[in-house]
Amino acid sequence: MQVNFSSQTLVEVFRDLYLGERSGMLQLVRGGTEKRIYFDRGMILFAESDVEEEDLGRRLLAEGKLSAGALAEARRNIGDPKDLAQALVNRGLIGKDALSHTVRYLLERVVATVFRWEGGTARFNDGWLLQEILESDVLLTFELILKGIDGMVGFAPVREAMRGLPNRLQLAPRCPVPLERLALTPTHGYILSRVDGSLGVEQLLVLLPPGEEDRACRFLFGLLAMGVLRYDPPLNEGPFRVAALLRDHADQLALERMQEEEVSRAYEEIRSSNPHEVLRVSPAAGREEIERAYQEAKERFSRERLAPRVWEKMRSELAVIESRLVEAYLTLNQARRPDSAPDAGAGAAAGAAQPQAVEDLLVRVEMDKTVAKIALEESARTAEGYYQKARKFMREGDFHNAIQYGKLAISYNERDARFYALVGECQTRNPDGRWQRMAEQNFLRAVELDPWNADYRIALGRFYKARGLKLRARRQFEEALQLVPSLEAAVAELKQLG
Repeated sequence: MQVNFSSQTLVEVFRDLYLGERSGMLQLVRGGTEKRIYFDRGMILFAESDVEEEDLGRRLLAEGKLSAGALAEARRNIGDPKDLAQALVNRGLIGKDALSHTVRYLLERVVATVFRWEGGTARFNDGWLLQEILESDVLLTFELILKGIDGMVGFAPVREAMRGLPNRLQLAPRCPVPLERLALTPTHGYILSRVDGSLGVEQLLVLLPPGEEDRACRFLFGLLAMGVLRYDPPLNEGPFRVAALLRDHADQLALERMQEEEVSRAYEEIRSSNPHEVLRVSPAAGREEIERAYQEAKERFSRERLAPRVWEKMRSELAVIESRLVEAYLTLNQARRPDSAPDAGAGAAAGAAQPQAVEDLLVRVEMDKTVAKIALEESARTAEGYYQKARKFMREGDFHNAIQYGKLAISYNERDARFYALVGECQTRNPDGRWQRMAEQNFLRAVELDPWNADYRIALGRFYKARGLKLRARRQFEEALQLVPSLEAAVAELKQLG
């Protein structure tokens, strides 16, 4: 194995060796500097380099634990520097306890220094270490990696991405380390106790004093990278990857910039526009067209559609937009009432009625109880029409058009679980990881909207099964059986899982 790494991805190298339970030597090279870290079944065992402070023999001399003559004698009888520790103990030149203290120092120093590299090359050579003196330990391995991350360079982009993503944090179902035995600071213990699947990174960090946020974020990053925590929904299939985190954050920032530009443009246009221009309807538009235009405009700037940070940042502009939309709707809607036709001298300019007092118009609309109902029924009919077209294209194998019509159906009625399930089913046909994540989110949304429909549980379970996520798949099939006992599809799927 040979890969290039950055300070941000080095932890993934350690994690992959740990999960793979690999034994051998990891060579980390940057320029003319080489560090060597030895692993035993995925756990860090020993570390050294050619730097004087990181060479076992020279370090023992500096600490006064060994004489130069004894060191020379031990080295004459070994063929590989990694065997020095065993030779020293076998010859009675040093005690095991005294040696272990120095080995721990070397481990902490080497791991900490490589995390301060901006990047380098990692090469792993498999092989068993034939020694009995040094002992590997899961807790020590995790503590070394967490300490390395605590001092790693280049963390700012990772921190920004973690704080910017809304995904919630939860404990992994199979924790790779006994958390109760980890040596945690009070801050780390507190923040870990708040990880229950309901909060994101930013929501967790705001619970802490500002001076502790960076270290806490590094701690959470280490737990994510090592598989103790996971994002919900996940950023990618398999173990956590920094590249997926940074990519999703970049996508989120691009979306927010686009939405900010859209709001700013609408804000500038809407302040100087007449009611017809605000709703983008012609002077001859009828009442139904006016209501439809108003609903579409309102949806375009709704809180559900905009990113939370855009909503907070541009709250004042959105308030003006909302006010102008309501004013335009009330003005045009009032002008179309049979009992409010303008007289010949007041009316004629492009069919636009003079606006009345906002308070009076609000009272009149409040009296009309059918406006919202008409708009909802119209949206529901339009959504159903698009859904039927999506089903037709799906049956014909045209998944692209099926997805497009499915999304149109959602845009008119975002509360119908059928639309999300159909779009998710079509998206599963694209093996790209991004499409697979979107499919999962749509299946989850269908389950959320209609939790009593066992078919959506089955669909989500089959999705997880196809991705090799057997535990998740089993949970969905079991929940489907709770909804519909003896459901044949669920029974058959569980039988296949074994």
